[in-house]
Amino acid sequence: MYALNRRSGILTLGLLFFLPSLGRAQTPPPFALARRADDFVESIGVATHWGYPDTPYGFAYETVKALLAASGIRYVRDGQHPRLTDLYVSHGIRATVIADPGDASKTRDALKAIRNVLAMVEGPNEVALFEKSAAYQGKGFPEGPRLWTNDLHRTLKADPDLRNLPIIAPSTGRAGANAQLAPLTAFDYCVMHPYAGGQMPSTSLYSDINNNIADAYALLGEGATLKPIVVTESGYHTALGSNVVLGGAQPGVSEVAQAKYLPRHFAEYFNAGIVRTHIYEFIDEFEDYKKDEREATNAEACFGIVRRNLIPKPAYMAIRNLIALLSEAHWDPTGQQWIRPSPEFVPRALRLSMAGNTTNVHHTLLQKANGDYFLLLWQEVSSFDLSERKDITPPEADITLSLGAPASVTVYRPGTGMAPVRPTANGVTSLTLPVPDEILVVRLSGIVPPETAGRPPSPRVSASATRDSATISWQFAEKERPAAVFVTRLGRLVGTANSDEKNGLTDTGLLPGKRYLYQVVACDNAGRLSAPIRTTVATRSEYADLIVTDVGFAEKPEAGKPVRLTATIRNTGNAPTPTGIVHGVAFSVNGQMVCWSDDFTGPLMPGESRKVTSNAGPKGVPHWIAASGTFKIRATADDVRRLPERTHENNTREQSVTVP
Repeated sequence: MYALNRRSGILTLGLLFFLPSLGRAQTPPPFALARRADDFVESIGVATHWGYPDTPYGFAYETVKALLAASGIRYVRDGQHPRLTDLYVSHGIRATVIADPGDASKTRDALKAIRNVLAMVEGPNEVALFEKSAAYQGKGFPEGPRLWTNDLHRTLKADPDLRNLPIIAPSTGRAGANAQLAPLTAFDYCVMHPYAGGQMPSTSLYSDINNNIADAYALLGEGATLKPIVVTESGYHTALGSNVVLGGAQPGVSEVAQAKYLPRHFAEYFNAGIVRTHIYEFIDEFEDYKKDEREATNAEACFGIVRRNLIPKPAYMAIRNLIALLSEAHWDPTGQQWIRPSPEFVPRALRLSMAGNTTNVHHTLLQKANGDYFLLLWQEVSSFDLSERKDITPPEADITLSLGAPASVTVYRPGTGMAPVRPTANGVTSLTLPVPDEILVVRLSGIVPPETAGRPPSPRVSASATRDSATISWQFAEKERPAAVFVTRLGRLVGTANSDEKNGLTDTGLLPGKRYLYQVVACDNAGRLSAPIRTTVATRSEYADLIVTDVGFAEKPEAGKPVRLTATIRNTGNAPTPTGIVHGVAFSVNGQMVCWSDDFTGPLMPGESRKVTSNAGPKGVPHWIAASGTFKIRATADDVRRLPERTHENNTREQSVTVP
């Protein structure tokens, strides 16, 4: 057995050197799992607003339509609008349509009228923020969205023409709101709106901010089988003159950084098993700057990858070039259908290994039906300094890639254009690449796999679980010797065993009280995959549960002087809190946050208490400037929901204090 953390399951592998085979016996590189290149393209979507007549979506529709078609993006997310039909008929662009609360029968009929246009239907938008999105049958959040979701699901699934139309959960838009809606399961896909707040893309998947993966799963409730996730909003704005956006503060990035981050964003999310990621949005809705992005003060006007003046931003070009390199499908307007690779095409695993400065280098391995592999490489590091508001150019990371068979190698940098950045080299078995902070595409063609008869054997699989981990074990018949075994969870690779000496792996960092679906496949020496074996693992319903038992001061409060705040937190649950995760406590005075504690990282055993003291705060100030009078001091444990608790409803304590 060996352990693998759920956050590091990616096989982390950019002047260009090609090295020939050394001509002596060497241990072949291990196998890496490849996915269909066109499936990556299928995972890319964008939000639009065709119903806004005072924006280019309305008054410049034909130009915007042409730009969208030229980008290669096949999916939009929007409300119902007649132009969705035109986009589909002309270019095969399909829509995820938002279904607001209303008459379920009328919604069903409206969707049936455009069924061929629809990719998915989504529940109401950010129901914890917008009263209109939550209102149904005289009720608001959370009862209204819960009733509407169940009625919509029941109505659509009962209709023969719509029963196979995938339904996405309603989004909430506020930390902890999914837990208030739980348990809710009347949908096919969970949903996320994970904005990275100007940080690198991966931070929004697992970070402490709301709308991360754990928060998306909270909607399902205790004991639920986890469902795949669709992201219907995410992205970066380029207004550098303001931090303010709808719903809170979110700093902008430069157009250069946006062009680096968004292709990485799609790749990171694809690796994480996200079914489709819609960035917000396609075109800047309103005029905000004419010369320089530092003039822009309206963040909501600057999330697009095309400016309001219809000039593409660098991010548009980078995404368009990446899609053009990887796409295998084309739209047949006569037959009104996409011509895609055969569903029977299953990529082969590829022998490759990485060495060198691999610390921050991530990758995605793809294969086309013609046999060519496409290895996407990038450094997952910051490309923009949020405090100084300027671009960062980190040093390139030198990586040596070793192949199990000679290949013709061509390297592209989509952010700079479609032409190769180096001429194609043939017969390559090893190459050194300096990897930048934007995606490189390494095309590996002409690889001839060894001939092997029959199909690789499928393993016999068993599984067990704790409250936050699952162990997947497998066995083969005595004469069956697979070259590698791969384990995925909802589309995310969580582990690889490249030796028949390995007979299992442990996937850690899971949520308690959930059912996880795993898939196990084996490959032979030709890289061919066996039939997948699926197994469901239920983690134990054991939780920590934090309460605040006391609120006070580290020093005697005196009017006009700084004073640090303290809180005693106690674990009243039946499981310890995790080690290494911040046990944060936020302090507010008369409803205004003044400071917080974030230096205790556990664990806290059941029944144990710990006194913490504020050590940080807004603008780095870890204290409150006391004033004379009576004040309400509130302490909230696990304020940004880092820890898996049975409930967060009991995490706050408020006390009145009087300062002379």
